[in-house]
Formats: sequence, structure tokens, C-alpha cells
Amino acid sequence: MINKEHKFFDRYLKNNLDDLKIFLEKRENEMRNGMFLGMTEEDLSYARSTTCFATALSTKYNIFQLHNINIYNLYIAIKEMTAEACEYYNIDFKEQKYMIEGWFNFDDEGDYNPNSLHDHLGGHGIPCFHGYYCVNAEPSVTHYQINREKIFENLNKNNRAILSETGHPHVKGSWNSSEKRITIAYDILPLRFLPEEDISQHWIPLF
Repeated sequence: MINKEHKFFDRYLKNNLDDLKIFLEKRENEMRNGMFLGMTEEDLSYARSTTCFATALSTKYNIFQLHNINIYNLYIAIKEMTAEACEYYNIDFKEQKYMIEGWFNFDDEGDYNPNSLHDHLGGHGIPCFHGYYCVNAEPSVTHYQINREKIFENLNKNNRAILSETGHPHVKGSWNSSEKRITIAYDILPLRFLPEEDISQHWIPLF
């Protein structure tokens, strides 16, 4: 792998966002009613105590296992971005045997909080990646702390998916709308990073 500057990879999809919003709203209602397999009452009770129900249950399901053409299109775009990122960083995509997890977020109105900066996958960096897809996130930004120093504002556009290496903390910006801010987030890492004794089964291959 070659040490290169941080880079965002993106794709603009042509998904039907109205249909996707309805689909995600239905899935969240099903979660709240205990209709998803593998979710205990303890899991649901915890999620109900949070402001982001589907996010709180992110390790209990994988959105890319749901049957929806818009999500399928997103999965294909993520695969393309991951392959492009691997080429940029001089990584053998096939050799990594990448796995992916994904979840959706319904966020209420709120202000930017720099104290909420966070990373994914332990902030490992290359060859691990994280990204998100905007379903209803305009107008807003996501703040990234690149190389633990400068803050970069990534402008959110509906139907845009982005991907970047982990190791650069981020946090959502202010959202000033009565409508839910809706995004789909995803983590990508090589199979060797997952312990064999992990039987959660919410990771799937990124072929």
C-alpha cells in the first residue's frame, strides 16, 4: 500500500428517493414492533430509549440484506467506489475479501456538536473504509477531521454516496428541518479483521 493523501470517492445514483424513504419508514416501524429476527426485547428497549432507533440497532441487521432495488443499486455503487479506492491506495481488492455492514439513520432537527466527532472500525485507516448515502440530507454538511487536524465540510447531496478511509473522525452538521434527516451508512473491512467466533452474522461479502 502507498501512503497517499486522504480522498473522498463518490457516486451519484438515480434511485427513487420517495420510494426508498417509504421503504425505510416501513422497516423502522417493523423494528419497533419486534418484527425483525434476532432482535430481543432488551435490544428494542434500548433502541426506544435513544433518539435514533434504527441506528441503535445497527449491529442487529444489515440493510444490504433487505430486498429493495434502490438498496441493491447502492450496494453496487459501494463496490465500485471500494474498487476505485483500492486502486488509488494500491490495494488488491480481491485479495482483501471485503465484508460490508450497513444501517440507516433517521435524525431529528439538531445543531452541529463538535464533541460528537467519532470514527468507525477503531479508526484503523487503510484498508478499512466508511461511507454514507444521502436519502434526505439537503441542505446539510458532514464535518470531517482530516489527519486529526483541519475540519473539512463535506456538502451533502441527495442520491450521493461517498466513501473514504477510516481514521478521520466525522460528525453530522446542523439539521434545521422538521423532516427527518435520512442517510444510509456503511463500513467495509477485510474478512481477516473479523474474529471467527463472531456469530452476529450482520456482515456480508462485498463481491
